[in-house]
Amino acid sequence: MKGRESTTCYEYWTYFMTIGCSFLGRILYGALFPALCLLALSAPVPAAAADAGSSLKKLQEKADALDLSARRNWQILLHYKKTITGGYKSRISDPNFFLSPAGPTDPREELQATLAGFFQPPGIEGEHPICRFPARLRWLTEELQIDPSTLPLPSCQQQRKLIETVDARSAVLVFPVGHINSPASMFGHTLLRIDGSSKSSLISYAVNYAADATDVNGFIYAYKGIFGKYKGYYSLMPYYLKVKEYSDLEHRDMWEYRLKLSQEEVDRMLLHTLELERISSEYYFLDENCSFNLLFLIEAARPTLQLTDRTGTLVLPTNTIDIARESGILEEAVYRPSQGARMTQMASLLSADEQQAALELARGRRAPESVREGDHTEAARRGMLDLAAETLQLRYAGKELDHDAYSKLYLKILSERSAYGKGNEESYAIQPPPPHDVGHRATRIGAGVGVRRGEWYGEAELQPGFHSLLDPDQGYLRGAQIRYLDTALAYSPGPGRLWLKTLHLLDIVSTAPRDRFFKPYSWKIATGWDTEPMRGGRDSLIFRLNTGGGFSARTPGDGIVYAFAELDLNAGKRFRGKVAAGPGVTLGVLEQVNDRWKVQLQGGGFAYLLGDERVALKGTLAQSFRLFRNSSLSFDCAFTRVGGHGVPEAVLLAHRYF
Repeated sequence: MKGRESTTCYEYWTYFMTIGCSFLGRILYGALFPALCLLALSAPVPAAAADAGSSLKKLQEKADALDLSARRNWQILLHYKKTITGGYKSRISDPNFFLSPAGPTDPREELQATLAGFFQPPGIEGEHPICRFPARLRWLTEELQIDPSTLPLPSCQQQRKLIETVDARSAVLVFPVGHINSPASMFGHTLLRIDGSSKSSLISYAVNYAADATDVNGFIYAYKGIFGKYKGYYSLMPYYLKVKEYSDLEHRDMWEYRLKLSQEEVDRMLLHTLELERISSEYYFLDENCSFNLLFLIEAARPTLQLTDRTGTLVLPTNTIDIARESGILEEAVYRPSQGARMTQMASLLSADEQQAALELARGRRAPESVREGDHTEAARRGMLDLAAETLQLRYAGKELDHDAYSKLYLKILSERSAYGKGNEESYAIQPPPPHDVGHRATRIGAGVGVRRGEWYGEAELQPGFHSLLDPDQGYLRGAQIRYLDTALAYSPGPGRLWLKTLHLLDIVSTAPRDRFFKPYSWKIATGWDTEPMRGGRDSLIFRLNTGGGFSARTPGDGIVYAFAELDLNAGKRFRGKVAAGPGVTLGVLEQVNDRWKVQLQGGGFAYLLGDERVALKGTLAQSFRLFRNSSLSFDCAFTRVGGHGVPEAVLLAHRYF
């Protein structure tokens, strides 16, 4: 009863002084008001406040004695990393994540401020530190044996309701593969799924970390992403929304890896996720990205994993999957095909005329009953209607028609489809492609020999990332290339000459095949330095900016044939006027002969009409041979003709991926 009475007296005392100061201030605003308030604040502190202060001081002293701020658990919860000077710096820059001004760089000050924050009087719903930092509260309570009855009881109803709704039981690491027509997603993505007691994973919740980026200009997008000009945010949302985004709208297959975590570890992961909602940090595409930051959540669940300490200078989604697998925390992958993959499988079972009929059904140009006409088999009629229904869903997701028009046509197709029974669902089953973790690592080094104009030379190359058109496709998107800082040095022993052969800052190619159901455009962009022959036949290092767009299609052998219309801008000291620019075309075919052998035949020509006028033609036959997962050979033959001078060249290189 004494504790109850003292608390009540404290509440009345606080209420009285607040009202009194406000009333007097309005009447006697001036010197008298501050004096009275100062007198009130210097009055004896009630017993409950004194007890709270005593409890806080003891906890802070105990935390220092145990050196809790140096514990890995605390450093993970605050996302601290050691600096080169031996100090600490949090990877989170949002001041709302810290209770001490020194928190971003001082683990001890932040821990002391966090304990003090727990003793603050209750305030706005959900804003008290006890509500905002549940993972910190749980860990500090366990380590310091905090008596919950000594802490205030703020209102955290929204948080408790969300925890009950999520009903966390297990966690899954999800990898949506890259999207060939989007530079932002060519690397792939990772997110976490937190499963509850329901058997359907679609009603689970997803934890996502992504950049808040709205720029559509590729150069601006790349600049801001590389130099951390975007803010990244954690979010918790229903998983079916992410499945719809990746599978239906972006046509991205997904790989799901269940994490070997206990119930207690999953709880810790969820609590730390709640701490990070609405908290921002600088988003860097090449390291502090979606994959790197999600590793902190897995570490929060099991701090002994030390996943973030094992990343390199460049961090890609595929790297983090490899790191998690090597730690032993991943179960076997489960493949979730995209809607595009399902449609491709359905279409493969139909003839060209039947595919066209399904497309016309989805566009409302034919009545569903028309499938009864002709000599189609029952399986084909069923397939046309199934494919039409999938295509119609895709049109609706892409906002090509409104809800009413979609519903009317969809119901008509389903009504006709019901007349043909269930059919053989196994015929729609998709053979999972090789998962990314059987593919090569992202960084490539190479060494070999070449001959140019009859002169032999040695070559060494470095490709920091990510994948080229001729790299082995296992685990990667066929027809997609994204490389940066691709560098090649050459040395000719005859004249004793060492030169920079290439330095590509960025080189992206998207050869997205078109068919009657999907109509993507292919595109490319590259910038950097290349060694090219000039008018007089001499070589010179030039700066190049090349971009273009075009079309691609699949070959009968499941290869890709492509055509680009391009614009090429060159700059160099050997050009007349120091520049040359003009249009050009590139035609090529990329064929996967078998699992180990890939061939690319490409030809192109440019007419430089601005600056140093000239015509340049080039043809290339390139081949790669996969030896093992992380090793390959390449052999390239090229012939360039500029200003009447022909330059033949051949290069043989051995590659190692790591």
